[in-house]
Formats: sequence, C-alpha cells, structure tokens
Amino acid sequence: MKLKKKAIGIISSPRKNGNTAILTNKLLDLLNNNFEIEKIYLKDYDINPCKECYYCIENDECSVNDDMQVIYSKLKEAQVIILSSPIFMGGVNSYMRILMERTWHLRKGQLKGKTGSYVIVGCRDIGSGINEMEGYLSRLKVNKIAGVLGFGFHEGDVLKDEEALKNIQRLSNQIISLNQF
Repeated sequence: MKLKKKAIGIISSPRKNGNTAILTNKLLDLLNNNFEIEKIYLKDYDINPCKECYYCIENDECSVNDDMQVIYSKLKEAQVIILSSPIFMGGVNSYMRILMERTWHLRKGQLKGKTGSYVIVGCRDIGSGINEMEGYLSRLKVNKIAGVLGFGFHEGDVLKDEEALKNIQRLSNQIISLNQF
C-alpha cells in the first residue's frame, strides 16, 4: 500500500472559525481523499520573532528554541504547503509575518519541489498580502500555484463569495493534478 503524501494548511487567523479558516478548511477537505491532511493554527504555537542573529546562515537552522522547531519538521515532511492569512492593515497578519521571517534559512532550497499556495481573506485592499505570499513562496523555491482571495469581514461572510468558493475547487484540482501518485 502506497502512503499518502502530506498536505498542511498553516492558518494564521486568530479565529479558528473565521473566514480564513473556513476557506482553508474547504480546500483541505477537497484534498483529503488524496493527501494526509494536517491543520496548523499558528495561534496555538509559541513562536517568537526572528532575532536577526545570522546563526542560520552558517548552520541552516534557527537558533531560537521555541515551537517553530515543530513547524520546521512539518514543512519538510509535507509535499503541499498551504499558507492562509487574513489581511490586517493591508498585509498578512503578524502570525504569518513571524512564520515567514523565521523560515528565512529555508530559502536555500530545503523546500524545493514541494507545492505551495495560499488563501487570503480580507474586506478591502488585499494586494499587498498577495505580493507577500507570492514573494515568500518564490523565495522558498516551491512550485507555486496562484492562491485564492476571499472577501469577508464577519464570520461566515466568505461563504457568500461564489468566486472564492469556485477558486478553492480550482486550486484543489491543480494541487491534485501536480501531485499525482
């Protein structure tokens, strides 16, 4: 029996039932038959900001000893990495920003060949968030697929966003197609 590849959804929303989580969960549900799924809610982890100590340049690992160590191994195990963030003040939120900064040492190709995409939810100007996610995935050298943008402010609003729901289906189909067994 062949083992399933792993797909992780890294959700940076502080609300586990918020619009960002709703869209990400819909995507992961669509992938469930083809992948072993894991959801990572960053709010449940104790992750400190980057100290800019440059330890990782010489050692290919981070010197900060916190829950990010657990996430590093999950990133390396997964074949598919989905990042999701609500838009706060025009960009990804602080949970996602810390994750991005703390994975700086992984830009040297440790995640090359994996599939990466994103889910972003906001109520207005979300362009900066798209640029942040696209740039980040490029730096990681993953096989990047255009993500999904959702519109919502109050919990559940995103369920009325027909375009986002259609694009969740598109994204799941692309991920499955790129990761045929």
